[in-house]
Amino acid sequence: MNSLYLPQRTFFDFSFRCPQRVEPLKIDGKLRDWDQSALVPDLMSIDGQQSFAKVYMAWDESGLYFACEVKNKTTYKINPRHPSEGDCLELFIDTRDVKERRANRFCHRFYFLPGGSGRDGKRPIGRQTSINDAREQAPPCPEDSIKLGLHRLKRRYSMAIKLPATGLNGFAPQEFGRVGFTYLLHDSQHGTQSWSSIGDLDVDSDPSTWGTAELVVD
Repeated sequence: MNSLYLPQRTFFDFSFRCPQRVEPLKIDGKLRDWDQSALVPDLMSIDGQQSFAKVYMAWDESGLYFACEVKNKTTYKINPRHPSEGDCLELFIDTRDVKERRANRFCHRFYFLPGGSGRDGKRPIGRQTSINDAREQAPPCPEDSIKLGLHRLKRRYSMAIKLPATGLNGFAPQEFGRVGFTYLLHDSQHGTQSWSSIGDLDVDSDPSTWGTAELVVD
């Protein structure tokens, strides 16, 4: 008989202070402009697990910024048709942070791959995708409006992302100073790093399992 693994994170609500940017961040994949204030807290240790990457988040009136850095990386598996089966960062955002069990038009799901595009297959891919069992899907964010940078070295890679406010339905930080947020970082070598919950508990379709990013005004 298989038992269901329930991480301790499941029983808590999490939030963190997401810093406002005065100057826009460079989206080239290099994380020189990112500092510790934008680091998303590591929650894997709550369940006795070790994270293998750093994830960052920031914001300004023009949209949301994200970045990740994965070290000790020697091989890649890129699967554009089934992104979560290979190396992939999934981001989940609810611009109204309602915490309903079924997604609505303010809930967004994006995925980002460290490769898979271009003639050499080494250019990154970033797209919005649908959320299963949603009451209503968010309007599509045009792929060409998403800014995405990748920096790959011999044993690590980093990605930087800018999601425009125009592609985030309901994003109005002056009126709604918090957004629902979580991520799943899939890695073909290291497994999956998660934040507020895990994929087995429908985090990819249930916004009530997402945490909160408080859009701090400096």
